[in-house]
Amino acid sequence: MGSEERGPELTPAVGREVPRTLFTETIRCPECGSNSLNVTAYLVNVKFFGEIVLESGECSSCGFRHGDVYLADYGEPVRFEVKVTKESGDYLLVKSSSATVIVPELGIEITPGPAAQGYITTARGVLERVAEVLSGICREDVRCAKKLEDVDKALRGEIGFTLIVEDPLGRSAVVRVQDCADLDRST
Repeated sequence: MGSEERGPELTPAVGREVPRTLFTETIRCPECGSNSLNVTAYLVNVKFFGEIVLESGECSSCGFRHGDVYLADYGEPVRFEVKVTKESGDYLLVKSSSATVIVPELGIEITPGPAAQGYITTARGVLERVAEVLSGICREDVRCAKKLEDVDKALRGEIGFTLIVEDPLGRSAVVRVQDCADLDRST
């Protein structure tokens, strides 16, 4: 499928393992159509999630960039639904490019498309991304400005919200930050 050539060398942080290169290949670019999107995938062990695949690519013709993050061990569809409040604390999530993220109270639905990218963030990090997008488009639209205000309230912890992550390929995961801290203290 891909070439046997190794991807860019990665240097580990002190006390960390070196991510293992899974493959490097050149594929068709979804932006310009040329066969010049150079993609490299790495396998890395991430605390609390296990093995994660990190994909990174750039088209040498048009400069299009691709990135994805997903669980290495996946298969069955998954659905996570968590309530985020001041009391519950925040959640960490691995959101793959195939996942849909929904925050029903705020009318937010982020669906995957052909250029969707995966990322590792927190529940509040999802809202920060939404706030950034809304800030750029809510110039004079009253409903949009109200939605941005509600997102800001949720970010300040004034209102709780439900985070739903649905991934038909099972490549996403959600973990409560406090559970990670408790596990860290017990080891």
